[in-house]
Amino acid sequence: MGLYSQTNVEIIGGDKLYGDQVKGLQYLVGNVAIRHNGVIIQCDSAIRKLDEGTMEGFGNIFIYQPDTFTLSGGDYLYYLEATKTATVTGKEVILRDKSMTLVTTSLQYNIQNQVGSYTNGANILNEGNTLKSKKGFYDRRFNVFHFKENVKLTSPDYTMEGDTLDYFSSTKTAFFYGPTVIRSKENTILCKKGWYNTSNETARFTERAELSSKNSSITADSFYYDRKQGIGIANGNLLLVDSNEMFYVVGQKGDYFQKTNISYIYQDPVAMQVKDNDTFFVKADTFYFKNDSLKKVMRAYNRVSVFQKEMKGRCDSMEYRFYDSTISLFYNPILWNQKNQISGDTMHIQLKNKRIHTMRVIGNAFLASEVKPNYYNQIAGKEMINRFDSNRLKSVLVIGNAQSIYYLRDNETDSAEYTGVNKVACGKMLIEMDSSKVKAIKFYNQPEGKMYPLNQFPESERNLNGMLWRYNEIPEKIEFEERMERKVPIVKIIEEVQPSKPTKKASKKKSKPKV
Repeated sequence: MGLYSQTNVEIIGGDKLYGDQVKGLQYLVGNVAIRHNGVIIQCDSAIRKLDEGTMEGFGNIFIYQPDTFTLSGGDYLYYLEATKTATVTGKEVILRDKSMTLVTTSLQYNIQNQVGSYTNGANILNEGNTLKSKKGFYDRRFNVFHFKENVKLTSPDYTMEGDTLDYFSSTKTAFFYGPTVIRSKENTILCKKGWYNTSNETARFTERAELSSKNSSITADSFYYDRKQGIGIANGNLLLVDSNEMFYVVGQKGDYFQKTNISYIYQDPVAMQVKDNDTFFVKADTFYFKNDSLKKVMRAYNRVSVFQKEMKGRCDSMEYRFYDSTISLFYNPILWNQKNQISGDTMHIQLKNKRIHTMRVIGNAFLASEVKPNYYNQIAGKEMINRFDSNRLKSVLVIGNAQSIYYLRDNETDSAEYTGVNKVACGKMLIEMDSSKVKAIKFYNQPEGKMYPLNQFPESERNLNGMLWRYNEIPEKIEFEERMERKVPIVKIIEEVQPSKPTKKASKKKSKPKV
């Protein structure tokens, strides 16, 4: 009876009371009510083991502490009086306090510490958020929930699913550990670790996080996200993917504006677009990407370089309009195609089947190709329209103040000697090309020209105004690959955005991946 006297248990209600002093038992039947340290326990019937300080309750279990909590809906109760721990089971066991409602089939609740735990799954409603998990515990004093296995947090605007989650009700912040996915109408977020404030809807994700919407995504080592403002800030090994265009940008930092579908990528960024076996590379100081379903645009700013097998170039800035397959280069761009160097004030390139179809050069248009050291075929004018076939130059139309210098051969074989040079000026000219060689030239609008024997061509006449041979500035593919590999390996890009496609096992010998 000593233990019984220490537990301060008061029987305050019951239709019948039976005792068995030999066995140390009390039987309570009908409308049972017990008070223990300010907590009321009610049930249909109960058995107390006085020497053990335990109680079993049966039917309509109801436990409450005024202005604190209620625990109801159980069919069976096992109560340890010394530790003030209640284990309640039933079809729908419900724990309620001022801020939350927890529903499960079996709950252990320590009344003294106000900590509840479950292992058979539970649903929790907390200020508009519904949380589910297989296992978990709730610390009412600190308003902390810990969830484990099949965790799901649902709000009116999004869902969060993962393996392990801690939720602090006082700050309305969820901390998650292990693979977690957050889905909303606007986007999906994949991460491994981080926190999410469900009140102001700000979050920080670490250990490689991905934010995706429609057919594009941004992945980075860490990600800060403000859902209300629709702003994301990515840091470390950033990868932007547009799966429709097979377009990728990597860098170290990035900003994402969800409301306008605009992203900025900077700190040594580089972009690539996979085009069959001819990948298109771009590097610059900053990239701008607008993922608009109708008018998708990429812009590159400051110190832009481009590389493709048949086309390399440099300019100050560029714009790639995916919606009409147009690439524009601004501020004195220069391009190299096969043996040709093309320059001007502005260029507009029209693609067809992801290959160059036409190139319009506006202002100080110039085309040059080296015939031998210090001797160059040259074409210049106000405007130039270049047409291509399979990325190879096929014709050049020069409009306005057209000029040309063309070196003549005995025949068109590579071993033939140059014998003369033709210099012509006219209003317009058309040059037809074949394998980088001039096939035919047509002059329009009062052509004026002179043909010289090669040994009589004055050195002062060799170059048209604006001629500057810059072949030493041609970008190399390794510049783009090395910058990209420093951020996110190219092989990893393909694995991340195309996980369903099997990748070949790497050989022991180190080599650059093909793209």
